[in-house]
Amino acid sequence: MTGGRGPGARRTGEIAVVAVALLVLAGGWWSRAWCLDGGWADGEQYYGYCYSDIAPLWFRRGLDEGAGPYGALPLEYPPVLAVRIWLASALAHALPGTATVTTFSAVNGVFVVAEVLASLALLRRLGLGQARLLWWAAAPTLFLYAFFNWDTLPVALLLGAVLLHRRGRDTAAGALAGLGAAAKIFPGFLVPLVVLALLARRRRRAALLHGGAAVLVFAAVHVPGVLLAPDGWNRFYELSGERGMHVDSLWFLLAWLGGPQLGPAALDVAGLAVFGVAAVAVVALGIRHRRPEEWWQLLLPVLICFTLANKVYSPQYTLWLVPLMALVLRRAWPFIAVVLSDVLVHAVEFPYLAARSGFGEGVSYPVLAVALALRAAALLWVVVEVVRRPGGSPPGRQPVAEVEGVPVQRDP
Repeated sequence: MTGGRGPGARRTGEIAVVAVALLVLAGGWWSRAWCLDGGWADGEQYYGYCYSDIAPLWFRRGLDEGAGPYGALPLEYPPVLAVRIWLASALAHALPGTATVTTFSAVNGVFVVAEVLASLALLRRLGLGQARLLWWAAAPTLFLYAFFNWDTLPVALLLGAVLLHRRGRDTAAGALAGLGAAAKIFPGFLVPLVVLALLARRRRRAALLHGGAAVLVFAAVHVPGVLLAPDGWNRFYELSGERGMHVDSLWFLLAWLGGPQLGPAALDVAGLAVFGVAAVAVVALGIRHRRPEEWWQLLLPVLICFTLANKVYSPQYTLWLVPLMALVLRRAWPFIAVVLSDVLVHAVEFPYLAARSGFGEGVSYPVLAVALALRAAALLWVVVEVVRRPGGSPPGRQPVAEVEGVPVQRDP
């Protein structure tokens, strides 16, 4: 995607990137799907690295019997993902033959492929060249976690909101960010950054419309669940409040090192306080090196602060960060450090969980602790890189106007 290459060469390169993404996704799907019907005897799901949330949800939330998102056993997900999961289940039941967990996994896989390719197209429209697109298409993170959970949908919604913001369509960007936040909370963190940027440019009405659109869409998506099935709708928030520190969080590591053993409520307060202070500091330092129209880039370090301060670091959280690292980072080394350390955590955590569940010896927690510390250090490296880097485009990224062949809409 450089000036010296013709349309034919660019098209060939783009097809190659898509092919790489499809190969990675095919491998990722098989790595999870091969043991869906295996019974998970003797910790197979851990030692075989084939655990995903798909099988437990299918059997334990009534999806195998055609249950809806907020039935007797409600899905413990925000409304957009709850509906998305139910829709995959409904399509699995609509296909000829008996619906099985494998059928559900395959239908879900089609959804994931569409969401990943949509994210790839959005990254292309955001100006990434082929090398940077491979940060997403060939990422080990994509192989490991695309089919682990359902986070590829909010990732795509977030990238769509970023693209709309960069094109000056801030009301639509707010609406899409609000929809993304109703799937997983992290796309909503874009909204305050855009509002601050618009206020800094003295565009108060645009800031109000952006924030208002996000809030209205987020609220509107929740209304049916609140009115029709309040207990089912509240299940996600109830479980989130009840969860304690997980073994993959820094809170667990600190407790193991002799820090306080906090309960769920205290963890929520402490995590929110740490995240709030860290996010404010990151934004305050980062805006010094950027024009307001580039403040959206600070979403990357803000999300890192959120993941590190959380009482849980779910495996798929790194999936949120990879596209933003491709867009924002000037150098590849911090990205490589994050990806490799995350692979190390994955390799160590599942045998540890197997031993913790009584399946063999696995590995001890100190080994996992080292891996978690390495990943945290790599993520903090990314934060420092983004906060200290002057504004501008990293290598391998072109202005949107150049890529699209049309002028970007500029706000007065």
